[in-house]
Amino acid sequence: MVDQIRSAVFLFFTILTTFIGSVIAIIAGLFNPYGTVVNGIIRNWAKFLLWVAGTKIEVSGLEKLDLSQPYIFMANHQSNFDILALSANIPGTSRYIAKKELFKVPFFGLGMKLAGIIKINRSNKEEAKESINKDAIERINKGVSVIIFPEGTRSRDGKIHPLKKGGIILAIEGGIPTVPTVLSGTFHIMNKSSLKLKKGRIKLDFLDPIATDKYTYEDRNTLTELVYQKLTSVFDPEFNKH
Repeated sequence: MVDQIRSAVFLFFTILTTFIGSVIAIIAGLFNPYGTVVNGIIRNWAKFLLWVAGTKIEVSGLEKLDLSQPYIFMANHQSNFDILALSANIPGTSRYIAKKELFKVPFFGLGMKLAGIIKINRSNKEEAKESINKDAIERINKGVSVIIFPEGTRSRDGKIHPLKKGGIILAIEGGIPTVPTVLSGTFHIMNKSSLKLKKGRIKLDFLDPIATDKYTYEDRNTLTELVYQKLTSVFDPEFNKH
């Protein structure tokens, strides 16, 4: 019963704050989609919803990041709470690559667009590749880090699945350092097959950035495997399980 009440309260505040945040992002994004106002909206929206959910986060590895350097953050994807955890804790300016269907949601979709979120058509590989290569590079050239879930979608079983290479190729061709980013515990808070919210903890680990300037397109499989091994070596599937 407690979980049902928590889920209902969380859903209410998610809808309310997302609407309010989207309206503000639409206005502020017209002037500067990567400025302190939009960054603050995203970060505080995430922190507030984590607080409403009663979720605590343990963060490690922030000292490994150079705040003057944009990165490509490669994170495993267990739950929608991954977005909240990353938005609340990645320093500086960063934006996601998100599926195009989300941009059709009234106000929210427009807010995402004007906040600089990158739209991707997952059903069309050529369009998806163009979005990653063109739109993501545009953000990075402005000093904006890009957050990618290279598995492509949320895990249904709480495991880390094979990674797609689009983000890896982007990192190689742009010579952009990539940061393997590991989220543990979010699957047990709210998994893909349920809207039921459980109170719990999240462990967020930023691993050592990987320089990509010595890799070539022919090395894409090697780098993909390296990122996968780093993610799985730190990921704790039992974290927050009980």
